[in-house]
Amino acid sequence: MSNASIKVEKEKQSSKKRIMIISDSHITPYGTEFNEEAFDAGIKAINKIKDVSIYLHLGDLTQNGTLLDYQYALIQMNKLNPKSDAPVKYVIGNHDSENVGYLLFEDMIGKRHFEYEDNELFMIGIDSTKPDLASGIIHQNTINSVKTRLEAIEKKEKLKIVCFHHQLIPIPKTGKERSAIDDSGDMLQMLLEAGADLVINGHRHISNLYNMGSQEKDMFIFNAGTFSCNKTRYRELFTFSVIDIIDNKINFKVLPIMESQYKKEINREIISYNFRKPKLNEKPLCKLIQLSNTLIEDSNKQRSSLNELVTEINNIENVELIVHVGNLTKNGYEEEFAIAREYLEKFEFPLLAVPGHSDSHPLAWNHWQRYIGPLDPSYKSEKLYIQGINSCTQDSNIGYIGRKRLRLLIEKVLRFSSEKIVGFTCFHGLIPTPLSIWRTELSDSGDVLAQLALSQIDLILNSTPSVSFNLRVENSLISNGGSLQKKHFEDSFIEIDIYNDGLINLIEHKLKRKKANLIGKYKINIFS
Repeated sequence: MSNASIKVEKEKQSSKKRIMIISDSHITPYGTEFNEEAFDAGIKAINKIKDVSIYLHLGDLTQNGTLLDYQYALIQMNKLNPKSDAPVKYVIGNHDSENVGYLLFEDMIGKRHFEYEDNELFMIGIDSTKPDLASGIIHQNTINSVKTRLEAIEKKEKLKIVCFHHQLIPIPKTGKERSAIDDSGDMLQMLLEAGADLVINGHRHISNLYNMGSQEKDMFIFNAGTFSCNKTRYRELFTFSVIDIIDNKINFKVLPIMESQYKKEINREIISYNFRKPKLNEKPLCKLIQLSNTLIEDSNKQRSSLNELVTEINNIENVELIVHVGNLTKNGYEEEFAIAREYLEKFEFPLLAVPGHSDSHPLAWNHWQRYIGPLDPSYKSEKLYIQGINSCTQDSNIGYIGRKRLRLLIEKVLRFSSEKIVGFTCFHGLIPTPLSIWRTELSDSGDVLAQLALSQIDLILNSTPSVSFNLRVENSLISNGGSLQKKHFEDSFIEIDIYNDGLINLIEHKLKRKKANLIGKYKINIFS
């Protein structure tokens, strides 16, 4: 090998970055939560791994956030590779902030927000905790600050990484979805707009990876498992993670501490997109209309608005299907369902509707089936198959789909995936949306999102009370919106145009201003 070749090879090797991740160690000198045997075995395994660029602890370093916990945690963490020059960075977790532990964290660990930068990476860590509460919040001033820093890095061509403790979106195999971030929708939107490449979270004690796409590029969301807490999830026991980054290629390894456990390894590449524009006079293969939150009541003023809506949609050419995603009526009264049917029958295109929580008061489902149709409707044509499901529980905002219904639904939809565009719709959202508080009202949203997105489901249509928002998670394009509720935002509906090559344009129609804007552009693998 020539000297020039050796030099190039060395440059390639030097560009590799390795992030070593520990999360949710829950260290305490008392109680049964901390597994010191697993901790010591994990540290021993980590100390054998070479070429680490940075060590990252993703939160819940301690179990109770007390002084004794922090003192004991520092003793334990001093075992971490004392010969390495790589920095160790800590994110504060909800357990660390208990019992005024956030002050001890600052005194004994360091600032609750940090930045790390080298020639290839820019990493920012932030505090997502609420003292003494399991749930989290970022706060708008922090979101704005992170956005400013990420956008400043854009010109430097560095991989942009953001880490915090709580999960950003629901993840599977964690039971009831809870203890999330209130403003995760705002955070998610900011990260996509600011061009973040990688988001790293802990909190839920199981590892997971999502490829999440905006209109411009991929963003990966990685959740780390627990390092040494006896509260484990499913069959994943104690793990640590290694993320190797070379240029735009990222290798994720989830490594077991116990030899009997399995190892996960996933290779991904960050891809940027430049979607084509539809040709002049090019007609979509399939056109859908998405709307929700009509909240029909017996009102003369509302009747006028509904007539305008019907006229507006009927003037759109070649609509394959109208999908109404929940909250058709305001109170679930029988007379409201009668009025709803009167207006739905005025549409000149097929319509599929699923209930929302305002349609789910006692007796309302009987009225729904009498005036509207099945609670779990479906639509099938030569080009399209859409399956709707009632995600509501009676007289409650809480939603639930369930394992058996989800399995049967996916099996039914996938029968058509090789020959049609396939989609799924339910009222409750699977992802957080901006300008709203994320209460994770679909209690099994983690499992539902994972199973749908990792299947060949092309479209997922949900409702939202706030703003139209769309993104891609793995194989599925998720669209929230089309809300006709005028409380905070202008009423609108969404037109979804799907072309032969899988290009999808999402167009939001503002009814009051008679204006249409492109709000999303993606490409999916249809008929796969």
